[in-house]
Amino acid sequence: SLGTVKDTLPCPALEVAGSSSKNDVPRFWPAYMLQDWDLERAGRIKKNEDKSRPPIPRTDSKKSLETELSAITDLGAGESRVVSAPVNTVHVPLVNEEETDVTIEGGSFDGDGNQRTVGVLIIGDEILKGLTADANTQAAAEALRAHNVPLAKVVFVSDCPVSIEQEIKRLQQEVDIVITSGGVGPTHDDVTIKSVANALGKNMVFHEGMAELLRNKMDNSQQPDKNKLTQAQIKMSTLPSNAKLKYISEEKTDWPTLQCHNIFILPGIPQYFAKKIKDLAKYLSSQLERSATYKVILSVDESSIVPILNDAVDAHPNVSFGSYPFVGRPDFQTVLTLESRAVEEGKDQLSVSKDEMDNNVKRALDDLIYELEKREKGSILRVENDDRLSF
Repeated sequence: SLGTVKDTLPCPALEVAGSSSKNDVPRFWPAYMLQDWDLERAGRIKKNEDKSRPPIPRTDSKKSLETELSAITDLGAGESRVVSAPVNTVHVPLVNEEETDVTIEGGSFDGDGNQRTVGVLIIGDEILKGLTADANTQAAAEALRAHNVPLAKVVFVSDCPVSIEQEIKRLQQEVDIVITSGGVGPTHDDVTIKSVANALGKNMVFHEGMAELLRNKMDNSQQPDKNKLTQAQIKMSTLPSNAKLKYISEEKTDWPTLQCHNIFILPGIPQYFAKKIKDLAKYLSSQLERSATYKVILSVDESSIVPILNDAVDAHPNVSFGSYPFVGRPDFQTVLTLESRAVEEGKDQLSVSKDEMDNNVKRALDDLIYELEKREKGSILRVENDDRLSF
């Protein structure tokens, strides 16, 4: 996440024991040395309450600069991939969870107006061993992005029930919706559903609705009794006690999606996952239009524009900024991206219109360009009307 010097202190978990600088400030290991990633935000200062932030102060006129750059800043919206900034999440409590259903009302996952975050758990030894390439992360990111649903985190885990259970519990502390991929078949290493039950503290019970679905969709013609389930089908019909079959596809012949509280359980086979995640993304969608998006391509190193970017983030809380360094590129070194948020900071309603979002991001872009030209003159190579990072 992109913090600022105003709300972030050095992470105490990275402090080098017994070492200090001449200013008596502790020295710290780089972030990649962190061993417990639960502590990655240990230096973040919590905000007491939302406050309006003043715009970037200007001491001189920017009229000539705006005229000079007007040709590149007046750009239209284009299709692009998301660059997510931190989103304030509202966690779904596990207490009274039987009363909670994840539905869409008023543009949110639970009806109170806040745009929720999603985490994806990719399960499978074959992925971690390099035997199978992961295609489902890309499919999830594209599908959720297309429907304006923020994907906050992706986690990979082996076919170990304890590990799956632990990662589900961890994700539930960090995101609002968990989507799993893989481990839902009838064999011994398909342990996802049982792990979900354990993570939610639920018993595994025989689900007659699933059993009936399996009878109707699967060929039991070789069985002496066609209505009798096979051993594999019995396993697949045994689900957490709070499991629901959600028919969210527009095609009536499609299999339902299995939902347990705020967890949606999807198959791991890429062809099936891709279809399911598209349907699920549409189901979860806030149905909001996206704002115009921009990227600013720079000739300078990312570290040289940190103060400028921090000021822009502070001055425009309703805009998502991303900063991406590129190593080994002779033509540019850093790309900044901008996109307006669908929820205004300090509000709990999705009340921002498309025009308002476009105005927010254009104001932020104008301010950013102005400050870059003033403090890092000549650093802007070009501005484009999308935020894709493929070159």
